[in-house]
Amino acid sequence: MQVKTIKEVYDWTVLFHTQMAANFYSVKDILDEHNAMLVDYYLNYEKKLAEDLVGFKAITEINTLDTYSYEYFAENPDLITFEDISKDQQFDEKVIQNYLSSQHQKVIELYKYLLERAETDNGQEKLEQILELEEQGLKQMMQSTNRHMDM
Repeated sequence: MQVKTIKEVYDWTVLFHTQMAANFYSVKDILDEHNAMLVDYYLNYEKKLAEDLVGFKAITEINTLDTYSYEYFAENPDLITFEDISKDQQFDEKVIQNYLSSQHQKVIELYKYLLERAETDNGQEKLEQILELEEQGLKQMMQSTNRHMDM
């Protein structure tokens, strides 16, 4: 996927969460029951994040953010290639948690970058909402992982 516009950033983010859900689904059957429950929670939460983001596509400052979106993805081409979790490793809560965190941090950094460059109040508000959704989603999943590890 080539990302040049802010609308494509939203589409990319929805695709990111959809791919994360699919990725967790693909490893669920090879995990023990304890970790399969954790991954099942993650895949459902990723689907929810994708659904929540679908409503954020309307933004007013298209031209300015389009330029910044294009520049960011040009400087960070690795974002376009989705990184699957390796099935050739031992899985435990820490491995799964580290993978989830590192993948989501890429999305959070993108939205922080765009937020710093947003010029209108409306654009800043929309990006703050998405950034908060992403940060809160990651925080909630990390807290759930910690509770899961305590079980």
